[in-house]
Amino acid sequence: MKLAVVGAGITGLAAGYEAAKAGAEVVVYESAGRAGGRILTSDLAGQPVDEGPDAFLARVPWAVELCQELGLATELVPPAQRAAFVYSRGALRALPQPNVMGVPLDFDSLAASGIVSAAGVDRARQEPALAGSPLAEDKSVGSLVRRRLGDEVADRLVDPLIGGINASSIDDLSMRAAVPQLAEAASRGPSLVRELRRLAASSTADPSAPVFYTLPDGLGRLADELAHRLGDQLQLSSPVADLDDLDADGVIVTLPAPTASALVAPVSAAAAKMLHRIDYASVVLVSLAFNKADVDHPMAGSGYLVPAVEGHTITACSWASSKWTHIGTDETVVLRVSAGRYGDDRALALDDDALVEAVRADLTATMGLDARPHTVRISRWERSLPQFRPGHLDLVADIERELAHDAPWLQVTGAWARGLGVPACIHQGRQAAQASLAEGAIAR
Repeated sequence: MKLAVVGAGITGLAAGYEAAKAGAEVVVYESAGRAGGRILTSDLAGQPVDEGPDAFLARVPWAVELCQELGLATELVPPAQRAAFVYSRGALRALPQPNVMGVPLDFDSLAASGIVSAAGVDRARQEPALAGSPLAEDKSVGSLVRRRLGDEVADRLVDPLIGGINASSIDDLSMRAAVPQLAEAASRGPSLVRELRRLAASSTADPSAPVFYTLPDGLGRLADELAHRLGDQLQLSSPVADLDDLDADGVIVTLPAPTASALVAPVSAAAAKMLHRIDYASVVLVSLAFNKADVDHPMAGSGYLVPAVEGHTITACSWASSKWTHIGTDETVVLRVSAGRYGDDRALALDDDALVEAVRADLTATMGLDARPHTVRISRWERSLPQFRPGHLDLVADIERELAHDAPWLQVTGAWARGLGVPACIHQGRQAAQASLAEGAIAR
């Protein structure tokens, strides 16, 4: 079978690799001059520092399995530091443990953290006894967390974590699409905390096992290895403007939803219209290298989150040279600072000099760092993070149903579909390839 894959982000690379491994005649088309999409590692002060995601979840199997197949598993490393912090109420405060995506499971630990006020803790303590009913339909994360645990926990714990991952607000995010583990707990009973405690108690996962993995020379290595395996089956600087131009029996489109919409429109107007409804957030990541002698703040952890209610430009700061043993030297400290979320493009609107000054001001305010970096790199990712609104998974199912009817030879997937993390994108790409090559697949 001849198969064309449009887009060589991690989803498209995984789809192309899976199809080639199964013996298909594959061509992966990429409009840019490199593969990998937002997975990109480049040099910063002589060290490999990621410009996009710097790790993937270890407990979700799909990225680990792919690394095993590619011979990279023995190189995987976990973070050197597990502790994380939140800048809240004037100080950096440790995330209360245990928690599930920011939802605290121990209210004494929540009180000790100081992240929320005494009144906020008292409100949260009421949650297990509050009346309610199990989640029966998809709601926003914020609607559930605010109702069960109060606004302070929502704004200062859950939103910085879940909202930060998605560059969004929990008040706009689908529970089922963005945080299925919370949706599962909420569907079991009225108390979110009680059900999360039960799920945690019944889990067979080793609590000491790594939560994240990366590669010592950056996640870009994963994309590079897939590109190497594809060889001349990967065609860079090769944009696709019309699906009819492709000499293929089946096609997999792995582009962002708006771009995919334009390609799909001639073969399925209904699917294209629904794809166009999926919105995106823009973010910027500023990586900074400092002389170690100029940094006196202790960095015994992976970094910290900054709640939107604090009013700062930055949303998170990763202490990269503490988080990873392969970054930083005896003379250099490296930070990766994130800014931007849906509806807040202040950081993206600044020119480079103004952005660096805004970041430095926030680092001074949040961690007391007023030193000037000797190396700075700015990575602007415009319209890069899909937004999962309530009902998102139903929308995706409708898109797939229309495509199956109008163009059964076509698969359309990507981070916008069922998960934007690296493992989810790998899984979606490989699933699309398997569906295209399945016995009885309809060639056009």
